[in-house]
Amino acid sequence: MTNNRSDKPATLSVTERNSLAALTPGHIIAYPTVWRAGLIFASPHSGHIYPQAFRDASILSAAQLRRNEDMFVERLVASAVPAGAPLLSARFPRCYVDVNRAPDELPQAWCDTPIKETVRAQAGIGVVPTHIGERSPIYRRMPSRADAQARLTELYHPYHAALGALIADAKALFGHALLIDCHSMPGFAPMGSRRPDMILGDRFGRSCHPETLSSLRQILQSEGFSVAVNYPYAGGYVTEHYGQPETGVEVVQVEINRDLYLNPVTLAPKRGYDRVLERMTRIIAQIIDDRTQTALAAQ
Repeated sequence: MTNNRSDKPATLSVTERNSLAALTPGHIIAYPTVWRAGLIFASPHSGHIYPQAFRDASILSAAQLRRNEDMFVERLVASAVPAGAPLLSARFPRCYVDVNRAPDELPQAWCDTPIKETVRAQAGIGVVPTHIGERSPIYRRMPSRADAQARLTELYHPYHAALGALIADAKALFGHALLIDCHSMPGFAPMGSRRPDMILGDRFGRSCHPETLSSLRQILQSEGFSVAVNYPYAGGYVTEHYGQPETGVEVVQVEINRDLYLNPVTLAPKRGYDRVLERMTRIIAQIIDDRTQTALAAQ
């Protein structure tokens, strides 16, 4: 595997050093008083710290940089902690480094050894994005190889180390783990049709047991949300990499429709936000309660 870690921090640009300083530590883990049922919640794309050095290096406005941020998702799922599950949240924005990509999803120019570039890396939307979407370049001047590698060393790898440790701890304590990887999506598809309220992704049945997905879908629907499965979001790197139900580790990606709670112009919560928050609080409590009861019944 390509070694993406840099051992020459002195070669970093001043911009990168200042940005990394503002973003360290790169993630936060909120722990419950009592951990229940091996549940873990994560919000990898709701980081909303945009260091001044990073903004100055970009040709995009602050609003444009936030286009694919999962705004307020960490707040919508924060009730997981008092309900009995740890919550892992990234502080850095997705457009700076994307932890839902493979660590070697990079352009060849940023790698130590020859690789086969993925389509996303070629388009600038790999693990260290250079574009928002496929058509909006982020930078006035491209980050150097050392800058890109430093983001992996300082932010990407520690996030995954923390996530892996949480999963290992859940397995040690409960014999199994269920990771709910929380995201948001644009309210409308490119052709203009409104997307469902929620989309559950399980890599087409590979990242969790069928009954787990069915249970989650029923709980969401009981709160009046419309729910689709796997289309157009089946789960990214986190779901694919960690979801191994045969070993006791299940992962489900949840996409929340931003049209439910976000004003797309002001990027602030709109009137429906409080209602969505109340419903998500009940949903999370029900998920944890159901898993707890299932575990007790199996004893």
